[in-house]
Amino acid sequence: MSKTLDILGGLIEMLGPPVKVDHRRGWATWWCPFHPDAEKAGSSKKPNFGVHIEDGYWKCMRCGGSGGSLKSLSHKLGADWRPDPGAYTTQVVQDKDPTVPYLSEAMSAARSALMRSTAWEYLSGERGVQPNTSLIYGLGYGLPRPKVRKKTFKMAQESSLATDNGWWMWAEGIVYAEPPTRPVTIQVRHLRDKAPMKYQTWGRLMQPMGAWRCKPHTQMVVVVEGMIDMLIVAQALRHRRMDEVRVVYTAGATPAYTMLAWFTEHPEYEYLLIPDPDDAGFDWIEPVSEAIRKGDGKYEVRFPPGDLDPDEAVLSGWWPAELT
Repeated sequence: MSKTLDILGGLIEMLGPPVKVDHRRGWATWWCPFHPDAEKAGSSKKPNFGVHIEDGYWKCMRCGGSGGSLKSLSHKLGADWRPDPGAYTTQVVQDKDPTVPYLSEAMSAARSALMRSTAWEYLSGERGVQPNTSLIYGLGYGLPRPKVRKKTFKMAQESSLATDNGWWMWAEGIVYAEPPTRPVTIQVRHLRDKAPMKYQTWGRLMQPMGAWRCKPHTQMVVVVEGMIDMLIVAQALRHRRMDEVRVVYTAGATPAYTMLAWFTEHPEYEYLLIPDPDDAGFDWIEPVSEAIRKGDGKYEVRFPPGDLDPDEAVLSGWWPAELT
């Protein structure tokens, strides 16, 4: 891996996913861990803590904290430091004009490799995802070095998806593009050991993931937090021939404001919220339900039984009463 990738991976382990990565300028930004930056009390309402991802220099433009390396940052944070997952977003935006729509060639290579990969063993064997579901959603396997044109590789570099030595950061993961053709967002569910995070996103989270499947005849939308939850609920809906119901996911427990705006702007659907059975899941209900109420939409919340995640509950035979 390149030095930049090593530094960015180390930062993610210490601070959590960045709010923004500007690959062209070589900077990544977070809410500052040394003062209440995540409360957005500053005049700009933007994160003030930046790290140069080529040399490790870090500085907060508000409180003035600074240092010259990841080692000094780790020392400053202290041994007991843990990032607050509620203060961060999984969204990584590189610039004002993301290039992911031009990576369809690489996505095609990823899709053709899925069924022969270890990712398929994980999806089908461990998580219960069926072939038709993977085809409908255009899932792929993150080839470490896909054979693509130089132009496509250059676009991947501009999106911080590929390093200068030809290695792609989605390597060995499950790749999902939203929508499948000319995507606005590409997200990977990492499977390899020592991956910098569980999920990583390129492009923009403009709407809940899976919303591209909503059609004029859609009446209800099931809302979950994670990709696998969405896939398992989607295939259960298909088996039950419930074509008037669609399922979306929010890419984690802290939805992007653009996702929340989508719920407000679509009061024509009835919503069924199925949270994860943890504290983050309870916290997730509030912003999503508030966004729905803001648009005068209707919603219900249904908790899976036995502290199971939504996908585990559905695979075990549970099914929400609202969908019977």
